[in-house]
Amino acid sequence: MGSVALVLNPVARGAARARHEVHAACARAGLEAPEVWTTTVAEPGAEQARAALDAGCTRVVVAGGDGTVREVAGVVGARATLGIVPCGTANLAARNLGLLARGPRAAARLAVTGAAREVDLGLVEVRHADGSVRTLPFLVVVGVGHDAEILAGLSPAAKARTGWWAYVTPGLRRLGSPGTPVRVRVDDTDERAETAWSVLAVNGGRLPLGARLVPGAGAVMDDGRLHVAVVRPRRVGDWASIGAAGLRVRRRAHPALGYRSGTSVEVTLAAPGPVQVDGDVVTGCVSARAEVRARALRVAC
Repeated sequence: MGSVALVLNPVARGAARARHEVHAACARAGLEAPEVWTTTVAEPGAEQARAALDAGCTRVVVAGGDGTVREVAGVVGARATLGIVPCGTANLAARNLGLLARGPRAAARLAVTGAAREVDLGLVEVRHADGSVRTLPFLVVVGVGHDAEILAGLSPAAKARTGWWAYVTPGLRRLGSPGTPVRVRVDDTDERAETAWSVLAVNGGRLPLGARLVPGAGAVMDDGRLHVAVVRPRRVGDWASIGAAGLRVRRRAHPALGYRSGTSVEVTLAAPGPVQVDGDVVTGCVSARAEVRARALRVAC
């Protein structure tokens, strides 16, 4: 099976328990204790994953939230098997992979010894007003507009105290906020001008409470597609239909929602603003181009 590494976010909720359970899972499997690399604010996971691969580890377990998971996943790719022990606020990657219902012990056991599944890995190139460019990995979603503005305004203390409920109140406060002009291009199709509350490039569509970012069975993490949702309510009352679509109560199309799919999407903003990448916010962006790489990641799940 090869050696196991643990990339641990030491300030994540449940980090100490996750570390204990990964060590115990290795012992039960007859493996050596994992080498542990802890993340920092300056190095949130990618460098630690590179060190683990350079050391010859064939399975890299990450214990942390979505930000830590995407950092590690972007480096590991298909070079090793990625195991996930979710310790974050929303844990959307773990939720979409069917890992969230497991307790820490079961999650650690699966992360250390579970069979690998090939899933899609996203990359997003964000361009800043000064012309600089950053390329970031993602597993679940890239958001432009009020979706990113909400996340930019969240306090770490609120997230630590209330978990994913911390997103609810700031989101409700913005429901009446107007949309902003953007241009959206999917694959090589014609660019469309939109006035959107938010534009989402979705690789994994499952949310808490059974809601989905894309209606029906769309946006699963191994379909080789990005599902683009343009949220454009004309009035506050449209949010009832948007919510019904997310909860799969409403099945008919609604003018407040537009859906397209492809392997890439580019969103150009009329003015610099934030972009959220699996919950991590990048500020001062003028465009974001996301693409999906089919089955580029091996995950124990």
